[in-house]
Amino acid sequence: MTEHDQLIGQVLERWRVQGEAPAWDDVLARAGAGARTRQRLGSKRLYVALLVAGVVALAAPALAIVARQLLSTRSVPGTTTTTHVELGSGRSAELRLHSSGSPLGRDSAGFRFLRSGADQARSFHWTLELHGLDQVAAARITLRGRVIRLCGPCTTDGGVFLLQDGDALGLLNGRATLTVGEARHRVAPSAGGRLLRAKQPSS
Repeated sequence: MTEHDQLIGQVLERWRVQGEAPAWDDVLARAGAGARTRQRLGSKRLYVALLVAGVVALAAPALAIVARQLLSTRSVPGTTTTTHVELGSGRSAELRLHSSGSPLGRDSAGFRFLRSGADQARSFHWTLELHGLDQVAAARITLRGRVIRLCGPCTTDGGVFLLQDGDALGLLNGRATLTVGEARHRVAPSAGGRLLRAKQPSS
């Protein structure tokens, strides 16, 4: 013990309670209880951390799917479609479609409406250009058993038609057939992008 410690002991001696032994057993017991409490708290924290890690690990695949879906789906304000039909002897026809209307999204499965429910519709502005001939008997689109008559007889022409719900998505996703005269061709799937202005019908 240093001289400094002896001086402090002498000063504090006057405050000592006579006849009382230091409660070292109680001090040691309290110290042991505190250690056990800290051990229990540490175990509880470890359990909670492992539980949270397990939940995150289980949820990660689902979160990845949702994130991938959100990132891969983009809003499409307008679509364009070009379908070329060979008519023989160097003659051909080309149909262009430009659509607008209810908001669309596009992912690996194709186009879909961003809003659920009925009354989803797209209007299709179309132009038909003939190459190597002045006129064909008729032009029409066949879709899910429905016939959309474009013109007949047809020169280089254009117009507008409206499709709702599944019909609109069927045309956008390439599930329709174009007939020009006697020639038939599958309508190409639409491409999303900036809405282009359709040519005005010829007068």
